[in-house]
Amino acid sequence: MNWAFKKSVLSISCGLLLLSGSTLLVQQIRVAFFNDKESQQTNQTQLRVSYSQGQPSDIQGYFSVDSVDDFAMQRDDKDSFSLLLAHYKDSDNQQHRSILFPKSKQDTGLLPSSTELRQTIWQATAETISLNTTTDTLILSWWDDGQRIHFLTGRNVWISKPAKETFITPVWQNLQDNLLLASDAEREKLSKMARWLTMDSDKALAEIRTFFGPSRPVYLLVNNDLLMRLGEMIDYGGTPLSFNSKTVPAHDNLHGDIALIKQWANEDGDGNYLVQKEGLNYHLWGTPKLSGTEKNSLIVRLLPFVDSLKKLPEGVQLVYQSNWGGYLSIYKIDLN
Repeated sequence: MNWAFKKSVLSISCGLLLLSGSTLLVQQIRVAFFNDKESQQTNQTQLRVSYSQGQPSDIQGYFSVDSVDDFAMQRDDKDSFSLLLAHYKDSDNQQHRSILFPKSKQDTGLLPSSTELRQTIWQATAETISLNTTTDTLILSWWDDGQRIHFLTGRNVWISKPAKETFITPVWQNLQDNLLLASDAEREKLSKMARWLTMDSDKALAEIRTFFGPSRPVYLLVNNDLLMRLGEMIDYGGTPLSFNSKTVPAHDNLHGDIALIKQWANEDGDGNYLVQKEGLNYHLWGTPKLSGTEKNSLIVRLLPFVDSLKKLPEGVQLVYQSNWGGYLSIYKIDLN
């Protein structure tokens, strides 16, 4: 299959040039949304969530939207970010929900907000999926990514509903009553996906090939935000993974920033790192010294860590990567 494969420069310099309109991910979403225990210990400010009805006509996807929930998050009485929850029915009249990233409600200047940038990436990804996959394609991902894939493309996804393990963090608690919850069978899928993403990549891919067989095309979608969902995955039975993590300010001297990041990665870890730029800050992830479990895990091997870029695991082919420093990637899994 020929994909419109968007090559980004797979290097740290590309990661350092990511654009975003705020420090939302590092300072806000990381605490409230992604079950980051370290951040919760250092930032005890109360999250406030307000709810309103959105406009279905503002949401464009593969399916018609019946209604939209708009959740606005505040911390320290300041707007942090918003999430939209689209309610829709598929062609079989089955109810679905999809969490979407809206445009910023505030003027952030020349750069888009972090949520707006993510939604732009998702729209471009959806267009590529729609143009380059067949209707029998199955796409594996974490559950909220599965919601977006299904709503924006109509393609089949393996997981699209959360179970009780998700509703530990403040944002998910506030959305719980509006989401459709996983059945026991769907809960087992969440457990399998959590295991696959956090286990040894070769073993995970072998299990995936055995489980699905060659009857249909199977793809796996990952993005950098999954690193902040590891606590959730552990609660579903995933392997505990430990990463070095740090937020540092960005400077005008790009080469100087690269040198400092490399120094941090080698002093605190084994030199394998991923950089995400959010506004005026870099958020750094690094695998620890003597790392085996982390460095060889499927999630690390498929995300743009500097060592992972050198060689992919056997049995997967990178067919799409977003232009935001490799933020989102899609792999075709060899099932033969």
